[in-house]
Amino acid sequence: MRANILLLFTCVALVFSAKGSSPAPYTIIDSGNAAYAKGNYDKAITFYNSFTTSGYQSAQAYYNLGNCYYRKADYANAILNYEKAKALNPSDADIQFNLQLANLKTTDKITPDSSFFLSNWWHNFVDTFSEKGWAFICILLFVLGLGLIAGYLVSRNMVLRQLGFWGGVLLLVLSLATFFFSREQYNALTVHDTAIVMSGSVTVKGAPEEKSTPLFVIHDGAKVWIIKSEGEWTEIKIANGNQGWLLTSDIAPI
Repeated sequence: MRANILLLFTCVALVFSAKGSSPAPYTIIDSGNAAYAKGNYDKAITFYNSFTTSGYQSAQAYYNLGNCYYRKADYANAILNYEKAKALNPSDADIQFNLQLANLKTTDKITPDSSFFLSNWWHNFVDTFSEKGWAFICILLFVLGLGLIAGYLVSRNMVLRQLGFWGGVLLLVLSLATFFFSREQYNALTVHDTAIVMSGSVTVKGAPEEKSTPLFVIHDGAKVWIIKSEGEWTEIKIANGNQGWLLTSDIAPI
């Protein structure tokens, strides 16, 4: 309970405060944009990477990086950066569209299992807003709910009292729901349980050792879900439910 309360205050702080005491060097992104406009994608990548590795996070920077790699036909890196941009701004239509285009360029066309469809629908719904967006909605509903409850307590009109009570309860329940949506989005940013295959062709093994039984092959650009790691090996799962082990060096976490 205490952890949830602390997370709520963290969400509030995220909504009403900026990151850090000094402004982010967004001029680096402008320099990258200028290089990109001239078709110098390698130079643009250098600028964008300089920004993302300096401790700042920006959906725009990751999106621009994805565009650079897409132009260079490096679709694995394009997908990786589009996914990072989507994690920060899940409702952005341009990010979603370019990610779909990049996924069309990959070798593997994995058919998701039925449980994945349901999970994917749920994540798409939660991705309607970022963690800051859900946190703002949570706070707004909470304040409105308290206002209706206060109206119930002070009003002498029976209709207004009923409206205040049930309306307040409904808004407080919705506020609690949006709090958990915000927490899920926050966890998506801090818990890296998905990754992109970066190596051209990877044979997934039945155990974390080179001589173990080969199970299936996946290629660069494929998205995997990380189950656990053991030494230099990582157990992964793909959208159709198949799972196995591959070298950690073959993937990059989102």
